[in-house]
Amino acid sequence: MEASDIKKDHTKSLNLLSGLTGHKHVKLVHRGNAAILCALFITKKINPKPFVLIPDQGGWISFKTYPKMLGFDIRTVKTNRGVIDLIDLEKKAESGAAFIVTSFAGYFAEQPMKYISTICRRYGCLLIEDASGALGDAELCDGDYSDIIVGSFGKWKPINIEYGGFISVGKKEYFTEANEIFSTTNHYPEYSQLLSKLGSAKQNLLKMVDRAEKVKQELSNKFPDLKIIHRDLRGVNVIIRYLNNSEKDMVKAYCENNKFEFVECPNYIRLDEDAISIELKRNEIVEKRGDVNSS
Repeated sequence: MEASDIKKDHTKSLNLLSGLTGHKHVKLVHRGNAAILCALFITKKINPKPFVLIPDQGGWISFKTYPKMLGFDIRTVKTNRGVIDLIDLEKKAESGAAFIVTSFAGYFAEQPMKYISTICRRYGCLLIEDASGALGDAELCDGDYSDIIVGSFGKWKPINIEYGGFISVGKKEYFTEANEIFSTTNHYPEYSQLLSKLGSAKQNLLKMVDRAEKVKQELSNKFPDLKIIHRDLRGVNVIIRYLNNSEKDMVKAYCENNKFEFVECPNYIRLDEDAISIELKRNEIVEKRGDVNSS
């Protein structure tokens, strides 16, 4: 491919991401974790407060480790099984240089991003949204709410090209302030694949959310005594709480019969109690098979 064509595809990718995030300024990076590190580097440059706020569960692994690399202390915000406790956030936001949170808690429950944004802006706390699971959503991944949006294109993510990621910001000066870090994160993906995935992001996410809803409905019918965590909130995974080994085995057998991968909890990146996370985001949607095989 000619250099001019690569440049055009690079620009197309940035424009698509800009449209999906609502942020004018976007950069591609080589990993989602690199995007998180860049976001925290920006925070360090522009906000002198000592703390980075993170959710007590339903976050991402690097939320606990990357802030410390840049000299921040961590304060944990309480959640209702991953969904942010707005009262606790209100108490802690004033001390926060930034609050970093996933659009979908553990990929299974949407966050109240509008209200989170209102609180963070009231107290001068940057809002960093990890939208790896929500790129293309009509309500989440919204630059009107989040100061910085990051995401991964890695394995098992809704936009899956197995590597790479992005960071977007509403204010160009955020990139200018932290320009030196971006030279370490240059990324040149297979643009045809990325452009195809980004072009279908909205439709694909709608299908994933719809599939999760159908799985919730089937589980409710098959196992009415089991609790689906945040049954009424949108997500792309489904989490079932179990009270004993018999219930646990029932859910695992359901997953195995339907060829659904699963993660056992407690697990910080999902739920901090005994439960099974049905990892629907790891399963490609195959139209002819249908979303759920209940055999």
